Amino acid sequence: MPRPPEGERTRLASAQDLQVHFPRRSGPPLRAVDGVSFDVVAGETFGIIGESGSGKSTLARALVCLQPITGGALTLSGRSPASLSAASLRLLRRDFQIIFQDPRAALNPRMTVRALVAEPLEIQSIGTRDGRRAAVLDLLDRVGLGPEFADRYPHQLSGGQRQRVNIARALAVRPKLLVCDEVVAALDVSIQADMLNLFKDLQDELGLTYVFITHDLAVVAHVSDRIAVMYLGVFMELGSKAQITERPLHPYTRALLDAAPQAVPSYRRVHREPLQGEIPSPLAPPSGCRFRTRCPLAVEVCAASVPAWREVQPGHFVACHRAGEAMVSTDGTDLRSQGVRSAAR
Repeated sequence: MPRPPEGERTRLASAQDLQVHFPRRSGPPLRAVDGVSFDVVAGETFGIIGESGSGKSTLARALVCLQPITGGALTLSGRSPASLSAASLRLLRRDFQIIFQDPRAALNPRMTVRALVAEPLEIQSIGTRDGRRAAVLDLLDRVGLGPEFADRYPHQLSGGQRQRVNIARALAVRPKLLVCDEVVAALDVSIQADMLNLFKDLQDELGLTYVFITHDLAVVAHVSDRIAVMYLGVFMELGSKAQITERPLHPYTRALLDAAPQAVPSYRRVHREPLQGEIPSPLAPPSGCRFRTRCPLAVEVCAASVPAWREVQPGHFVACHRAGEAMVSTDGTDLRSQGVRSAAR
């Protein structure tokens, strides 16, 4: 299914200053997601990347209404889940499904593949019994599993086959948006490429929209149209795939790029600044810029004030007091020579 032109696409999900905090018996709450704003438009793949502990999975669960939000606003297909009745919310959630990281944990070991894939249809009261049986076989075929898999149990499947079953389950109710939370992280590298190609084929065939969450820069760059870089509950940078991977403006984004392996001869490699230290606790995030304790460019203003979330270039947002300074593109070009530094100011 071809994608509609950019101007004709609709917003499927929209977050404004979205917050998810977990209260504790004593002390400050754990601020897992602490104010992120973004839109996901129909037909795109919106990637979210960050280290473990940055709040990606909590954000994923909030997007499909599995985790209540603490503050801000979330709208799905133009409606606020918080304002809907239980029956209306149940219908809305058909359009927004999630696939989790661990394919084994997501499947009931006592159920056959046929029963697992049919379960969402039964819960939502979709179709007749015979219709559901036919739908299960069609879904298995779409994800690359033959009818012989229908009567097997999860322990009889490989990791990649289990994840294909999870994808079939998510597709059963014909969602508009799929949130993919580290869906290839637990798979062998040899299987990851096949799985990513499957997601691309399904998007083209069914017109799906993805929110693709991962810690692997190579994965998110391969599948995404736009990428958000998340750190300690907030977004550091957001832009198109080319803007993030070729012209990064935030030191954290640059550090993630430098940490990725380069399949090029050593004489062609540019200067790399590996990321140092550990991510701070979300119970007590640093003042000002949350990345400042690990940032090679940090100065006094970085501790004194929170950097504004601003659009430096069309569609390219960053939260950094020194965005563009001492930055080079991935091909070694000094971005300041292209006017990025003056634009950032």
